[in-house]
Amino acid sequence: MNSKLTLDIWSDMLCPFCFIGKRNLDKALAQFSHAADIDIRWHSYQLAPNLEYNPDKDAHQALADHKGMSYETAKQLNEQVVQMAVHSGITFDIDNMKWANSFLAHRLLQWAKTEGKAHELEERLFEAVFVKGENISDTKQLINIAKEIGLSETEVEKALTGDFFTKEVQEDISNAQYVGLRGVPHFVINDQATFSGALSPDSFLQILVQYHENWKKNQDISVGLAGESCDIEGNCE
Repeated sequence: MNSKLTLDIWSDMLCPFCFIGKRNLDKALAQFSHAADIDIRWHSYQLAPNLEYNPDKDAHQALADHKGMSYETAKQLNEQVVQMAVHSGITFDIDNMKWANSFLAHRLLQWAKTEGKAHELEERLFEAVFVKGENISDTKQLINIAKEIGLSETEVEKALTGDFFTKEVQEDISNAQYVGLRGVPHFVINDQATFSGALSPDSFLQILVQYHENWKKNQDISVGLAGESCDIEGNCE
């Protein structure tokens, strides 16, 4: 038996359900008496790999153009997500959201994994997009974000230079098909059971308790729960 029960998570910083799911997972972990036995491993995925930041477009127009829908439809979808976030204790500021390519932020995340700061950075990057209206495709902005959580400015600059950690991001995205990813957030427990979506804290806790008990007994179980997610076409509905 492995020394820890692994929980692999594929997500994208542009996915609102990934942010909601992380917050709900954190609430579940806070209630779980064996949280120290869980090794959370974040993985990269991109919903809009060809996205380019346009400062002249608000988040509603950017979504409308990306999905080929009307401005009003995009705004309605965004407002629905805002209401869902409220239930997880998050106040989205969609009006100031910067729709920017997440690849550089994923490279930073890959480096943060080597520093043991991935979980903390993931939270801050979600906040950057959905709460603080920050541009996660901007190198200076990412450096400031990394400094906030105690990472070295010099080391961050090195990590974001050239193509460092590009391979790791690409490998995560490539491996997504092998773990059955159909949308994000996508979870894999101990390289066996998979589930997806922004589950409620109670559902996350149920999975953690059940799988931890069976992990201790060296038994495998399946997970039959699912929550809201963004599909691989970038639809977050």
